[in-house]
Amino acid sequence: MEGKTHLMGGLCFGAAAHSYYITELLPIPELLVFYGSCLFGALLPDICHPGSWTGRKAKLLSKNISRFFGHRTITHSVLFLILIYWLTTTFTFTYNEVVQTGLLVGIASHLVLDALTVRGIQLFYPIPVRVRFPLYLKTASKGEAAVNSSLMLLTLFFVYKQMFS
Repeated sequence: MEGKTHLMGGLCFGAAAHSYYITELLPIPELLVFYGSCLFGALLPDICHPGSWTGRKAKLLSKNISRFFGHRTITHSVLFLILIYWLTTTFTFTYNEVVQTGLLVGIASHLVLDALTVRGIQLFYPIPVRVRFPLYLKTASKGEAAVNSSLMLLTLFFVYKQMFS
């Protein structure tokens, strides 16, 4: 998937999590941190691809991850989710629970969306089995555009539900 679809996925999954699982009303600063973390988490797994937005921001790290692990392996796995959970639990900082939740939601959205592609992901890395949905599509295709539009509509639904429930 392209970065714009991953951003929309992070926003959509964040809105769904906010609508269904975050029961208390969050103050504006926490909402901004939560959705910002969802967006960042939605792009973070592509740090293994030096040409991605995240890869271009952390060139040296990206090149080394790509060289040692390859694309859509460790950063597209349950192991990566556990690592991010552990890192965000280990260090305490302002809004740590909000950041942790947002990052994990964003990363989960990325994994789901990349599992919708022809190549799939190595969800259970280091086990070299690729996981993908039975219905899949090519990156940057009309199918991806339809997924992106659907995510946008779902986001609007979740935001509307949150505001008027």
